[in-house]
Amino acid sequence: MPLKLRRLARRAMEATGLIGPYYRWRETQLARQSVERVDDGLPMPPARLITKINGGPDERWFSEKGRSDADQFRALALAEGIDLSRPHTVLDFGCGSGRIARWLAPAVVQGGGRFLGSDLNGDLVSWCQANLPGRYFRNSLQPPLALEPAGVDLVYAHSVLTHLTERTAQAWLAELRRILKPGGCAILTFHDETYAGRWGPPEVSALLKAQGYVVWNNALEGSNYMSAWTDRAHFADLAKPWFEVSRILEGGAETPVQAIAVLRAGT
Repeated sequence: MPLKLRRLARRAMEATGLIGPYYRWRETQLARQSVERVDDGLPMPPARLITKINGGPDERWFSEKGRSDADQFRALALAEGIDLSRPHTVLDFGCGSGRIARWLAPAVVQGGGRFLGSDLNGDLVSWCQANLPGRYFRNSLQPPLALEPAGVDLVYAHSVLTHLTERTAQAWLAELRRILKPGGCAILTFHDETYAGRWGPPEVSALLKAQGYVVWNNALEGSNYMSAWTDRAHFADLAKPWFEVSRILEGGAETPVQAIAVLRAGT
């Protein structure tokens, strides 16, 4: 089917409410793909749960990208003075099926710290709770989290804000600030203008120049069906009411790596 017709069909399903059942059916079909099995020494979720966060059941990607993202987040935290080999409370916001948590949670717990994970999807939370160190709980699309104020040293979220409207993203930035200790750190990825220009739908780059924040496929908020895009300057402006912007790493033009914002909670 030509691209234009596919988009028209998708918009019709969004308008009639059929996009949800179709998207879940599509995930089921993708999860049945044949893939190389990987044994990295850690619990591996079933194909259907990997597919929910990746759009496919690729175990090698799940393992290798999870480990590299965990290493990068650990290094970024250390650069901000948060050494995960020492006792800290860490939250994986939008933990999915533990792609990053399976590497970081054991290290945090072994260092005497407390590891927490939350996600919108109860099936993903249940798998993490049964298979990984730490405590995992379900969150709603909108805040708050079931956590006390100022109790977390580090919160990270990989590809979570990338599936939210601007208003919802702002609400979560405020909530993450609420749960962070003074001086705590938030490490959050997003689709910036560099990532959009290389990996996004062709129309997004032009829209970003005019709008600053673009929502693509505006349905099923919080799922991979919806994608959100914002340039680095606009993201910094969104964060500034609640955080000090320590640094923002540009998204990848050669490899599909999202931009990363490193934010500090004021003391």
